[in-house]
Amino acid sequence: MKLFKTLFATALILLSSAAFSANIQVQAVSQHVHILSGKDYGTNIGLFDTPDGLVLIDPMPGEPYLAELEKTIQTIYRKPVTHIINTHAHADHTGGNAFFASRGAQLVTGAINRFDITHRVVKSHTGTDNIYYYKPGNVIFVGDVFDTSWHPTFYAGGVAGFNQAIETILSLGDEQSLVVPGHGEAANKASLRAFRQNTLDWVNMVRTLSKQGLSVEQIMADTRAVELVARFNPQGKSPFLPSKAYERFVQRTLQVIEHELL
Repeated sequence: MKLFKTLFATALILLSSAAFSANIQVQAVSQHVHILSGKDYGTNIGLFDTPDGLVLIDPMPGEPYLAELEKTIQTIYRKPVTHIINTHAHADHTGGNAFFASRGAQLVTGAINRFDITHRVVKSHTGTDNIYYYKPGNVIFVGDVFDTSWHPTFYAGGVAGFNQAIETILSLGDEQSLVVPGHGEAANKASLRAFRQNTLDWVNMVRTLSKQGLSVEQIMADTRAVELVARFNPQGKSPFLPSKAYERFVQRTLQVIEHELL
């Protein structure tokens, strides 16, 4: 009976949240862990109900939706956010910090050894990428080191930093751990391994084509490049990459390769 009441209460929370918020998506991982996201950026926002308070990760659903995000959180837990943490410093992940800080939440920076969170720092997407493993929910928030809605962006750490970051994530939790990317659908470690292999295949292919003297435009048109880019589009979105974004992806990959040669 107790289990039934808990499940029923959780269902009611999710229904009321979905009905209440037209612009904030809510996914319940467990009674104490939720993933939220908004329309503008699709940033995955973590919400942990811990013994030390309500912890919010990367609170940026889009500037117009911050008040709606706060109301959605209130609908779920009926209490205020007490702490904010970020996976990295980009605005689409930190843009809501000031909003929640103005309502009394504390921004926690530096090493984190509380909230039942295991914290690791890597260098891949940016110079400081924070990985957060929340053991009670068996969930890992990895920021833009991993993205299931876009191509990889490993430019700060290069291939070595990217590999180290993936290994760090894989060392946390177990094979059942939910891996939450910065954007896109939550995944598992098998998907993360596939993402790593696809990324390494991409770099090797661009390196090979560049050695053959192909220009950026010729690399973009190569059938092998087109096929590899499609691997980063598991939802089959069409179009997936605008031409300018695709061009930039090739250019930035070439920069990483050139830097490795220095």
